Amino acid sequence: MKNAQRLAFATCIATLILVGVGVLVRATGSGLGCPDWPTCQGGALPPGDRNALIEFSHRFTASIVGLMVIATAIMAWRHYRDRPFTVYAATIAVPLVVIQGLLGALTVVRELPPAVVATHLLTAMLVLSVEIAVFVSMYFEDPGHARYVARALDSSRQRIGQFALVALGWLAATMWIGGYMTESGASTACSGWPTCNGSVLPGNDDQEITHMVHRYLAGALIFLLIPVLLTAWRRRRQLPWAGTVAIVGAALYLAQVLVGALNVWYTFPDALAVTHTVLASGVWITLVTTVILSYYSPVGERRSRALPGVEVAA
Repeated sequence: MKNAQRLAFATCIATLILVGVGVLVRATGSGLGCPDWPTCQGGALPPGDRNALIEFSHRFTASIVGLMVIATAIMAWRHYRDRPFTVYAATIAVPLVVIQGLLGALTVVRELPPAVVATHLLTAMLVLSVEIAVFVSMYFEDPGHARYVARALDSSRQRIGQFALVALGWLAATMWIGGYMTESGASTACSGWPTCNGSVLPGNDDQEITHMVHRYLAGALIFLLIPVLLTAWRRRRQLPWAGTVAIVGAALYLAQVLVGALNVWYTFPDALAVTHTVLASGVWITLVTTVILSYYSPVGERRSRALPGVEVAA
């Protein structure tokens, strides 16, 4: 059981690394370093040029993540067969990662259409979300964590989850537009920050509009994050995870905005471009984890509520 939890957690980390490597591919212009799929320039291994190596590293990391997702599903069936949510979530992740791979192939074959690239990113975030759900459910279902879980089930938690769900939907749109912006060449359409070429509104130009829509969405996200963070902070004494959510969520959002500004000022250097998306992924992880912690209840606890006065082991 512990090994299953470790594998699920490692799969979450590997998926986040995959997102970072994918951003590096875009930032360095290496998306067509391997212009064919599944081979790379006709071979099983890439040639020695930089772009091919970067693109192939993304494919290699994606393959590792795919195998880890499958292994996590197998572990869930072996150790959590009587925990339906854990098994279903782990199983759903398998076709999701297959779809993610097919989108990656389509991205190469169609020569990097911005809409497909953006959807590829968002699908990776969905895989990451499901794997987080698998890990949290495994952790909650472990009898060894019963004391912590009992404190984490305070009835006030669902209010935080409601706010987090709304913020997560907004962030999904922000990240999709961000991925589209990067691949469409709109990243450099606006010089200066926070204005665009000296104006708070974009000009009559598709790339300026795309760029500024991303900024507007990212800026407005703070108004949806504030209720999450404030409610979590106020519930920090009742919920052992709420204070961490408030502090980490605020720090990640502020860092992500700062790095976004630095990207514009320094014309999107590779390191800052990768950091920007990884920080946005950190905000995503915070919100997804908050939603799961707000709504998930162990099987034993649900049975206890269904049968008042009957104590059932988790």
